[in-house]
Amino acid sequence: MKKLLVLLMAACICLVAFAGGEKEKNGAGAPFIGLAMHNQTETWAVQFKNTFVEYAKAKGCKVTVTDANKDVSNQVGQIEDLVSLGIDSLVVLPADYTALGQALKTAYNAGVKIVDADSKVVEDDQKFISCFITADCYSGGYAIGKYLSNKLVRNAKIGALNYPQLSVIAVRFDGLAAALKDAGRSDVTIINKDCTDLSAISSYTEDMLMANPDISAFVCLNDNTALSCASTCGQMGKKNIMVFGFDGSPAAKQAIAAGEMTGSGVYSPIDLAKAAVDAVISIIRGESYERETLVNMWLIDPDNIKKMDLKNWS
Repeated sequence: MKKLLVLLMAACICLVAFAGGEKEKNGAGAPFIGLAMHNQTETWAVQFKNTFVEYAKAKGCKVTVTDANKDVSNQVGQIEDLVSLGIDSLVVLPADYTALGQALKTAYNAGVKIVDADSKVVEDDQKFISCFITADCYSGGYAIGKYLSNKLVRNAKIGALNYPQLSVIAVRFDGLAAALKDAGRSDVTIINKDCTDLSAISSYTEDMLMANPDISAFVCLNDNTALSCASTCGQMGKKNIMVFGFDGSPAAKQAIAAGEMTGSGVYSPIDLAKAAVDAVISIIRGESYERETLVNMWLIDPDNIKKMDLKNWS
């Protein structure tokens, strides 16, 4: 009886292994995607996750989601957990683009196809990645710099509320500086602040204005930051300061329409999420796909705000 039971168990294991092999070979069954989010506190990240899950499920995929809460050590452990669940593909939005190498290697060695969305990981880790999905953030920053080059007085100062831990944010400020240089505005000074604590934007803004009361504009790492910055400027009686963010969120568009913000570089979480899902499906099915996809960024400003949908993400 025991021998018969052992034989039956062995047969079942063989059938499961065969079925798994057939799924991989024929592309049958629902692709299982692990989505490793960097955070779920920013409204952009929440919209990305919601769009990703909804769109992936509509495409017949199974999705499980983790939230690193901006802590890369959390994300490393979560990626390893996702691999142990047997995911077919990993979509990761890095909490720190410099520190995911070992976790990505673990996923890669397990045969998991990896899509890097939002911030691109460092060059040494890019060999583990099947494709990259991000926005043309350099051009987004460049558009704001071009706008400011035509608006700023001579010897103006710009306050830059940056977050260089994410490459997708740091490159926005590279584009800003390049646009000013290309426009011959070497007279403009950019005062950088590394926003290590994203809950302290109001304090950062106040400190920068106290030290540099003649700041003419702020360029902020995202719309939430810009909204906080604009509110602080108003409270300090600096309502004429131009304030820019990135994302194109409904709240930012409403603030631009009300004259409380000047502009926002649209970084659509909807377009980015859908592009990531489409890439995953193509990779799993063995179809052709682009190694790198750049989602277009463009500027919302007072000149075009009346054409915008103020209630929904762009």
